[in-house]
Amino acid sequence: MAPNRPSAHEYPSDIVDLRDDFASQKTLTMTLNEENKVFRYWIYLKCIKWQIELRSNSFEMFAAYFKAPATWSAEVEFEIRTHITNSIRSEKFVGRFTGANHVHFRPLKLHEHMAREKLTEIKVEIIMNLTQTQNFGMIYNYFDMMPVEEDGLLKVEDQLIRVNKRYLGMMSPFFKALFYSEFNQEDQIHELNEKFREMICFLRCLYPHRQPVTKKSLDYLLQLADRYQCQPIVDACEMFMCAHYHEYQKKTEKCFSYVEKYKMQRLLRIVVEYVAVTQTTTQFRAQPYWRDLSEKTQLAVLEFMAKNQSRRTKELERRRGVNQHRANIDPIDDQGPPNGRLLGIADPVRNADPRPPNQHVNNHRYMPGHWGLRVIDFD
Repeated sequence: MAPNRPSAHEYPSDIVDLRDDFASQKTLTMTLNEENKVFRYWIYLKCIKWQIELRSNSFEMFAAYFKAPATWSAEVEFEIRTHITNSIRSEKFVGRFTGANHVHFRPLKLHEHMAREKLTEIKVEIIMNLTQTQNFGMIYNYFDMMPVEEDGLLKVEDQLIRVNKRYLGMMSPFFKALFYSEFNQEDQIHELNEKFREMICFLRCLYPHRQPVTKKSLDYLLQLADRYQCQPIVDACEMFMCAHYHEYQKKTEKCFSYVEKYKMQRLLRIVVEYVAVTQTTTQFRAQPYWRDLSEKTQLAVLEFMAKNQSRRTKELERRRGVNQHRANIDPIDDQGPPNGRLLGIADPVRNADPRPPNQHVNNHRYMPGHWGLRVIDFD
């Protein structure tokens, strides 16, 4: 029998609910003064990441950045409420965002209000209401797969995280066994020995809105994905490294360790191309990480290096033949017909006629004259 554990209503801490990322409306409140002239927030509306920026300095403006893939489009209603003395000034406008147009600017006049009313600080409320979203690349509607009845609780660093058991069970065999085992209780809290911030980032990357992978989160996301058997996170990290291959292909040893541990075939292709160009077979065998590679990876690298060397050899032979052919052709004669030597280029070696001369024809050349044709004998 499982030991008794406290339920959610008995737990004395706030619950971090990831369903807040699914909300379609949020309100931001900030106070502008001489010290705080720029505010920048990262928020989630309907699982889409937004960056909200408000400036009261010389670049006095409001800006909303649409941080989503190109397949997403959205329409948001903004309302900015400015508290001036005993009145509230409200301004409403609509921002339309697509993959090509992901920034919306709005000029403000906060500094004028503060100067006219002689205020040292001003309170501003920003209300965002996401009215319409569309994703042209989403095949399934994941939001319908997360009913409230399927919610569960995870305990990380003495904090509770509310997650959807059904969705996590689809994405990971570990969470499926954790939430749906026969010994699992309905209100049971599952404790994970992880860092809270890393776990939140991991869950947001796993949820439908797919928080982007960054350089800082790459390492611990791969560790958590391997620990909890989440292949979608491994694929997202691999695609991130492939997209930034100019930076990661130079870290050969680190990339080979990722390839060996997480079976990243796309990353292996990029690293192998870099090694084949920058190193010879002898140099590659002398590397300290050579013995740590599996036999399959070693053969793949050596085979690609052999193919690359063969391809380079054929390309050099082709270029050598083309250059040699161009060296034996007169640039003027090459532009004309085979009998282009009649144009006045008399070089019997370079411009020799491949056809044998006719012995029965006199060696005459016909030149146009003023009155008909003249025959010039060169013998």
